[in-house]
Parts: sequence; structure tokens; C-alpha cells
Amino acid sequence: MSRRPKRNLWPFVWGALGIALVVRTAVRTRGVIYDHLEFGRRLFAGSDLYAPYLDTPRPLHPVYPPSFGLMTWPFSLTPDVVARTLWAIVQVAALAWIGVVLLRMLRRAWPEYARRGHVLLAITALLASRYVLRDTHGGGGNLINLALVLGATDLATRGRSHVAGIVFAISLATKPTSVLFVPLFWILGFRRTASIAVAGAGGLLGLAILVHGRGLAPLETWLHGSIEYSRMANLFEAPAEGFPPFSWMNQCLRCALTRYLGSVPTAFTHLDDGAPLPGWFDGLGWSIQATLWCRHAATAIVLVFTFGLAWLNRRDRMAIPAVVAGCFAASLLLSPISWKAHHVALIPALFLLSIPVLARRTWAIALAALYLFACVAGEELVGKSFKHVQQHLYLVTLGTLVLWTLCLGRAFRPPGRIGDGLAETVR
Repeated sequence: MSRRPKRNLWPFVWGALGIALVVRTAVRTRGVIYDHLEFGRRLFAGSDLYAPYLDTPRPLHPVYPPSFGLMTWPFSLTPDVVARTLWAIVQVAALAWIGVVLLRMLRRAWPEYARRGHVLLAITALLASRYVLRDTHGGGGNLINLALVLGATDLATRGRSHVAGIVFAISLATKPTSVLFVPLFWILGFRRTASIAVAGAGGLLGLAILVHGRGLAPLETWLHGSIEYSRMANLFEAPAEGFPPFSWMNQCLRCALTRYLGSVPTAFTHLDDGAPLPGWFDGLGWSIQATLWCRHAATAIVLVFTFGLAWLNRRDRMAIPAVVAGCFAASLLLSPISWKAHHVALIPALFLLSIPVLARRTWAIALAALYLFACVAGEELVGKSFKHVQQHLYLVTLGTLVLWTLCLGRAFRPPGRIGDGLAETVR
């Protein structure tokens, strides 16, 4: 009986944190949520989706397909403060769904840790805190996207392939960075789910084009911008269709490789006042073409290992959590844009890391502490100078690479305790 009050305390802890996140978003008078609302309004008003926004020359959400507006339009029908509040509630609901799926996964794969599931969630929340705060503060959709894909995985695992396909279709239609999960689901045997998702996403995209009433023009703009952005050789040039220019905040793998292997123009190696970036040192200075080939090779390696190890473990249901977490990490590495808020996709991987942390494995505790300092701590804790160092050294990218390696290392091994598998991988 002495343990019962402790277990009953967790709903109040999570409830209080959820309320705090909702209030934090609701009182904010700026953020990406306003772009979301405007996108939905333009879709149903038949306006140019990607026209310049407000008083700046930048276009509105060029990286999103027209079907993204289907999700944001209902919120645009309410006053801004109501829209912010409702969106924050959906974000918190997504977090709750993610937590439920992770606990269910824990009970299936590692029942010996199930009684301490909420402690594992608390460790995960700490390790992912910076990303969660970033996504919820501005009203981002990355937690929602993570919940959709992770929820679809859980539904497919439990045999509810049709519902899983519909849920996954919403993710694909609104944020196609989850496209890597289409071949992953196919490899894992969730082929009906993958097929329904692709068909459903196509249907939602068609519906958006029909509602918008401007034919295929917005789709062509988005496709052209996406293709040209993905194939850019020189990342420091101005992208097509108003896609985001180079920024140190973009922690994707191709930017990291360009920084270390190539040459960075002087304009990006100095602060606004002309002083050099703290801790700056030049990369290897390779040519743009040589760096591009290295980026292609790195992309191929990530894809081959992610899907290859998924194939080798396709009949091992114990390995699915690690395979899925590794695929989320791979999507962050390979996406042309990986802002800090996008890294909420690491929550499943961080949850796996929290298990050996709870088991008091020295290597895991040391790795978690290093990750907290190098990747999670913001400028409020480590100062603005170290924030610049974090960004231009791509510490978040390096952390994602480590987590991807650990997840796939566990997936490659026979069923057993996740702590044992990960420890062997590190050794």
C-alpha cells in the first residue's frame, strides 16, 4: 500500500505539466502557429498558398504540401487566442498518446521494467525537454506528426492495419518527412497499412487541390521547390521557391557534413557585430562536388543500415521499437531541414536510452548526462556563446547519429534486455 500513492501521483504530475504547456502557448502572441492558421485560411479562400507573408518577402510555408492546410484550417475559424489554446491542447494530447504507446511498447517488449514506466517517461521528458519546449512554445506540428506515426506503428502491431493506414495517411499528407516509414512498414510486414497510407495521403492531397481551386499550380510549386532544395550542391546559395536559406539552426546531416568537409563562406562564420563565431575552426576545405559525393554516400549508408537491419529483424517483434526509433532518427538526419523542434522525433530513441539509465548502467548515465549538456541545455543555462558552439559543431546532429547507431545496434541483436544490447553496442 505504501507504493500506491506514488503511482497515483503521476497523473497529477503529467496533468500539471500539460496545463503549463497549454498556458505557455496560449499566452504567446507570436510563433509558427500563425503561419499554420494563415496557410489554412489561404487554402479554403483560394489564395496563393505560397505568396509572400505579412510584410516580409519570404513565402508562406513553401516546405509544406497544399494538404497541410486541411489540418490547420479548422483552427483558423476561431479567434487567435482560442486557436492557440486548441492547438496547444492537441499538442499535449499528442504527447499523451506518445506516452501511452511507449508504455504499451514497454509492457510488450520489456515487462520487467513496466512497473517503472512513468519513471522512464520522466527521464525521457528531461532528455527531450528542449525539443518539446521548442515545438509547443511556437505552436509547431512536430509532436502531432510523431504521435501519428508512432500511433500508426502501434495500431499496425496490434493488427489494426486499416486504422493505422488512415492515421499514417494524415501524417504523410501534412508532413511528408515521415515518408521513410512507408518502406519500413512494408519491410516489417505492415503492407496493408503502408498501401492505405499512400492512397489516403494521395486522396487528401487531391482534396486539398480541389478545395483550393487553382489546379495543380501549388502542387507544382511545392514539388519543384522540394526537389531543387534536396539536390542543392552548394548549400549557401539562395534556394528555389523561397525555401529556407542556410542557417546554423538547421541540424541535418548534409549541413553538418558540409561544415566539416567543405568551406563555409565568411558571412556565416561571424556574428552580426563582425566578431568570429565562438570556438570557430575551418573545415577540411574540400570542393563542393567532393562534399556532395560524401553527402550522397552518407545518405546511402544511413538508408542501407536502417532498412537493412529492419529487414534482418522483420520477424522479431521485440526489435520493432528499436527499428522504429532508429527510423525516426534517420529521418532527422536525412531531411534537408531539421530544426531543433523537429527533434521531438527522438523521443522513442531517448525512451530506449532511459531504460539502461534506470538500470544504472554507467555508460548510459554518462551518455545521458553528456547529451543533456551538449544537446539539450539552452542558452539560458549554458550561455549564448556555447549555443553558437552547439550549432556550428552540430552537436545535436552528432547526438542523433549516436542514438541512431544505438537503436540499430539493439535491433540487430537477439531479444533480450535493452540495456544489455545497447551496452554491447557501445563496447
